[in-house]
Amino acid sequence: MGQSSSKSAPNDSDKEKEKETSRKVAKQARRDAEQARRDSEQARKDAERTRKDLEQARNDAEQARKDAERVQKGVEQAQKDVERAQKETQDAAQRDHVARLERMVKEAEQKVEESEHRVMEAQRREEEAQLGKEKAEEAARYWEEAAAEAERARKAADEALQVAQERLMRGIPPDLRPTDDQMKRSRERHGYGKHALNIALVGESGAGKSSLLNAVRGLWPDDPGAAPVGFNETTVDVQGYIDPRLPQVKWFDVPGANTPNISGWLYFMDQGLYIFDVLVILFSDRFTQTIGTLLSNAHQCGIRTFLVRTKSDYLIQSLKNDHRRRRLNDEQARRMFIDETQSMVYKNLNILKLPLQQVFMVSSSAMFDWVVEGDTTNVIDEKVVYQALLPDLIGRDALPALNADPHTRGKLTLTEA
Repeated sequence: MGQSSSKSAPNDSDKEKEKETSRKVAKQARRDAEQARRDSEQARKDAERTRKDLEQARNDAEQARKDAERVQKGVEQAQKDVERAQKETQDAAQRDHVARLERMVKEAEQKVEESEHRVMEAQRREEEAQLGKEKAEEAARYWEEAAAEAERARKAADEALQVAQERLMRGIPPDLRPTDDQMKRSRERHGYGKHALNIALVGESGAGKSSLLNAVRGLWPDDPGAAPVGFNETTVDVQGYIDPRLPQVKWFDVPGANTPNISGWLYFMDQGLYIFDVLVILFSDRFTQTIGTLLSNAHQCGIRTFLVRTKSDYLIQSLKNDHRRRRLNDEQARRMFIDETQSMVYKNLNILKLPLQQVFMVSSSAMFDWVVEGDTTNVIDEKVVYQALLPDLIGRDALPALNADPHTRGKLTLTEA
């Protein structure tokens, strides 16, 4: 007893995996951004080449128009020559000349048609070039936007990596949600009671989970079915225990967080705590980040929680020893302990932005005495938390007033039904 619980610390391999994953995401984002930049540059070159083709088509069209005008003038002049020749002579030579002129007119007209065709072709090419230019400009805009999006993704990945690293250094876990398959497998693995109230005792190592689990079931450590207890962490796997007095209740002893083989902020997911109906979250010394993480994840999963400070008898005696000069009596030390515990818990709940909730103060010995013998001599919150855990099983007419003055805990009268 009296061990100090360690702060949650991320496992080195988990940290490295998180970092490596984030680096890969950032690296891929940079590659995508570079590819988008090259594609954008190629689109700009295509647009420039299309612009030059368009300019050439316009020049060709202009030249075709000039040729057509020149031919048209020649046609008009030829017509005038024909008319003049017809008027000047009627002999065969003149008729031959006229015929020749007519052929020239036809040839000129054919040239006009060809010129007009070239003009139309040039206009068509100009329209196609204009359409190509628009498509090239649209493609350029697309790739520019893609490059910008890739750059934003790279920045977001870098920021996410930095945030993840900062959160990891502070011991803050990511938001974790169990899948249906995880729920099913964890229930099978832990022996979840389908028709029972499943209550798990969780917390950091050294908080006295196994001792309290035996006490609430009225068992000594060496009784059959008792959970093993010891100075060091003795629970290595989640163990379920039937209550000999209440078979419809199944209690679970969970390995302590921050033991050598348990990764701090993955404790909630690794141990499958999301399957239980109730979590009794225990701490004995300080209110740590691990306790806050357990509360936060339990709230996200909609699980009822009871926040319990254990080893109260030892901690009250320590207060008396620390204030020997003030000569505190038992009641004064008890009140000081209750006030300090409430102040510490509410302060940390506010810091972690968690909902305020009641903290219960118990000791395994007082819980055992009350459960087995009904002795309330050293009871603080043992009776309150026990009956709050099992209101439907032990009868509401025996439920103490939970809003009573904390300084009178252990001296509560039962509420009338």
